[in-house]
Amino acid sequence: MSRWEGKYVIGLTGNIGVGKTVVRQMLQHLGAHTIDADELTHQVMAPGAPAYQPVTELFGKIIIGSDGKINRPLLGQIVFSVPEALARLEAIIHPIVIQYTGLLINHAKQRVVVV
Repeated sequence: MSRWEGKYVIGLTGNIGVGKTVVRQMLQHLGAHTIDADELTHQVMAPGAPAYQPVTELFGKIIIGSDGKINRPLLGQIVFSVPEALARLEAIIHPIVIQYTGLLINHAKQRVVVV
């Protein structure tokens, strides 16, 4: 039995710059429902979103910009220079993104969903 009964879920992966966005847009043009995991990650880290408080508590106020949003370039510098920090960030972000992705797949009207 499928996790998403009646849906064809396609995971679109690849390295930076190989054309994932182009392929996703082509499939969307053909009628597929598409989910941009990068955009979803940004959304769950926005102020008031589920990952905002745990991430800011873990890394401190230093990562909060003057606009109240997480300064993603600064957070990137931190986590890409300290492997343990990246693992801790992913431990917060990944479960939330996975949960939201599942909800979006379930609510998609189209039978074909591209993530």
